[in-house]
Amino acid sequence: MIELKTPKSIIRDLSRNIERERKRQRLQQKELSERASVPLPTYKNFIYNGRISLEAVLKILFALRMNENISGLVKEREFRTIEEIEKKDSLPQRIRKSRRGRSVGG
Repeated sequence: MIELKTPKSIIRDLSRNIERERKRQRLQQKELSERASVPLPTYKNFIYNGRISLEAVLKILFALRMNENISGLVKEREFRTIEEIEKKDSLPQRIRKSRRGRSVGG
């Protein structure tokens, strides 16, 4: 079955996982926010409304020692063909729109 995720559903899942882990570690929200150097209102806004900066959520993940999967987010994509490997260093400096609305390298 194909599972379609939206940004909101991913944020909701992330906040649930963080709250679950916080409880497993027997930390109060205030304790976690202090460990992560994130203001408590910011933490609560994330948990209840899904709003937070990327920097703050990363601090929380590190404070809970949940950072092992972060490297997958910033990993460069792997090349599949020799042509892709050869072209990897020849990325365009800017991307301009063509007259047909498609982007072209420049």
